[in-house]
Amino acid sequence: MKRLIISLLALATIATAGAQIRLGGGNLTGSLESNSIYYLNDSHPQIGEREKAFGSNDYIKLAYYNGRWSAGLQGDAYLPVLTGYDDIENVGGTDPMFVLSQMFVNYRGDWFEATAGDFFEQFGSGLVYRSFEDRQLGFNTATQGLRFTATPTEWLGVKAFVGRPRMAVVQHAGSLVSCLDASGNLGSLLQLNNMMLMAEGSYVNRYESLDKEGSEMLGFEFMGLESPMTHLYSARTMFDWNGLTVKGEYVGKSLDISENGDMASNGKAILGEIGYTYGKFNIMAQTRLIENIGTRLSVYDAITESSMGFPIPVMGNTLNYIPALTRQHTYLLANLEPHQVNTHSELAAQVDAYYSIRHKTDRRNYWRFHINASMARNQEYDNLTWLDVNVDVERQWNKNWKATFMYSMQKRSPSKGFIEGVYTSNIFVADVTHKLSTKNSLRAELQYLYSNDYEGDWMAALVEFNMAPSWSFFVSDMYNHQRVETEYNQYLDKLHYYSVGASYTYDRTRVQLSYGRNRAGMVCSGGVCRYTPAYTGFNLLLSTSF
Repeated sequence: MKRLIISLLALATIATAGAQIRLGGGNLTGSLESNSIYYLNDSHPQIGEREKAFGSNDYIKLAYYNGRWSAGLQGDAYLPVLTGYDDIENVGGTDPMFVLSQMFVNYRGDWFEATAGDFFEQFGSGLVYRSFEDRQLGFNTATQGLRFTATPTEWLGVKAFVGRPRMAVVQHAGSLVSCLDASGNLGSLLQLNNMMLMAEGSYVNRYESLDKEGSEMLGFEFMGLESPMTHLYSARTMFDWNGLTVKGEYVGKSLDISENGDMASNGKAILGEIGYTYGKFNIMAQTRLIENIGTRLSVYDAITESSMGFPIPVMGNTLNYIPALTRQHTYLLANLEPHQVNTHSELAAQVDAYYSIRHKTDRRNYWRFHINASMARNQEYDNLTWLDVNVDVERQWNKNWKATFMYSMQKRSPSKGFIEGVYTSNIFVADVTHKLSTKNSLRAELQYLYSNDYEGDWMAALVEFNMAPSWSFFVSDMYNHQRVETEYNQYLDKLHYYSVGASYTYDRTRVQLSYGRNRAGMVCSGGVCRYTPAYTGFNLLLSTSF
């Protein structure tokens, strides 16, 4: 571990030597990101003994730009992979593991752009197609192939590509994806002043043979999947004028196996959004209906087998992206049990409203009000899966004092609505910041969660001391002060989840070292989730760029 830390710090020092490196008439840029954990044994049975002593997920990215040409690559190192990323570990087969996860060459013309290699892309909201990288979740679904984009006129844009999507970071899926997307700015075409009117459409084709080894055991014919091709298409529109914004999207999908492994069926999704801004008031409402819209990169849903002979599902086996339509909470207790999207059958909606009041002469004296409500239902079984109604008020008294108060009432179904019944939580948050000087500030959080079921009552506290622009120190604790019985007749004891740490920032480099006990649970980003086991240990985070 010592050698790794020294190496990473050396690279960070080199990276911060300059914003860019001049090389052969062009510029070389890059970034380094590392997440390393030294695991410790914990005597409490809810945490348990360590499975490994050390884990480190590391990413180095380089890009070279020279005129109209650019090229780049990314290397991932798992030394070994962090606990909880079992799919990467099982597929990789080596310890440590090194992966060339991205490599590309790009040419940019006056009205077109061509790429060969690995690239990321998204059409619309992502309901029809999205390739992305999320290092926190361990996902990298970059497509390896050829991509061409063009804007022949100021009102028309076209994208087309074909390639193999990456799955489980370390290797590609067995499918071939072909996509075509077009967007037109009708407002520009019709010369409509102060008005935007967009019309967009996409087509996605996923091809994968149904005659591979092991296909007989998966029963494609029995489930009604007969064609190796799956077709997705999308139609989208957006209207913006005088503070009013309206968006709409429809997605259709041909016969495909759902992510739940049910019989093959067609899929569809409908997304609508409306927003209005008037002075200091802003409101936005979204709704979404999905039916069997979750689409796999590979219908085989596994690219390796365990030592017991069972297929191991791949966490990143997803071709598209389903917007969560829920508030992305940052406070610990409000994000204790985040919503997980039911891609099989879900009706969801969200409303956000903002209003602010500022002092006539002192801009640092203001009130800001925010109301958010989100809901999701399992349409197939007509059961509630998620409900969150939250209100937060931000008050800035003067240049030295600011406070935020939030209340959130959440209802959640652990079965995603396939079984009737929800758990209810009431969360209260007080967040106060005091500016001690021009560079130093002190921030404190107090949180409380009241629940009459599931994991009982919780409290949390955080104190953070900041010394701009470089240093930050923090200590926090999260405590379930009520021993409860779970649905599996297991007991959750009263337990402190503590953390203490510090971070240092210099130019484009940030280093953070912390020690603590981490709770097991779901880590979610935009409705995509990964389960992380509990652990106690030291955590080193490093990020830098040049």
